[in-house]
Amino acid sequence: MSGHAIHIKVDGRTYSGTYTVDRKMLTVTTTYGRKVAEIAPRVAHETLAHQLLQELVQQEKSRKGSTL
Repeated sequence: MSGHAIHIKVDGRTYSGTYTVDRKMLTVTTTYGRKVAEIAPRVAHETLAHQLLQELVQQEKSRKGSTL
């Protein structure tokens, strides 16, 4: 199962990760975490992956001592 690279910009910085799809589950992986979500009908994989990456970045930024 190969990963697809994704990138988002938050507050002028670019963050990246990879996502994989296995059956109806999409997993986004970064150096600071991983998030899994079920793929809803008519939702593009890349759209969901960007949303999960955004959530991972926000969680990491709010963590005490984060370097993001």
